[in-house]
Amino acid sequence: MYAPVCGCDGKTYGNACEAHARGAAVAAEGACQAEPKGCGARLGNTCSPSEYCAYEEEGICGFADATAVCKPRPSGCPDVWDPVCGCDGQTYGNACDAAAAGTGYLARGACKGP
Repeated sequence: MYAPVCGCDGKTYGNACEAHARGAAVAAEGACQAEPKGCGARLGNTCSPSEYCAYEEEGICGFADATAVCKPRPSGCPDVWDPVCGCDGQTYGNACDAAAAGTGYLARGACKGP
């Protein structure tokens, strides 16, 4: 029977019996979740082309100690005008549009000129 479990060793097994047979205790029901990949600051842009660097807080992208996690780029965004200034210095229609373009956002509202 296929009933995936996550072993304490971080590996996904087909079921609890298979995990125990391989010497792993069951940590959780279901497949193991991968740890999010870090990005930003000293880590650089380590995200794949299908991801963007998502900062937890507004206004921290660009700081030397500002780290984030890679998240999948959205494939579709609502047609709502709620402008944000992207971490790349470009203004986007909303936070989803910035993420779809591959960037987090620095602040709500349009980017200020030089």
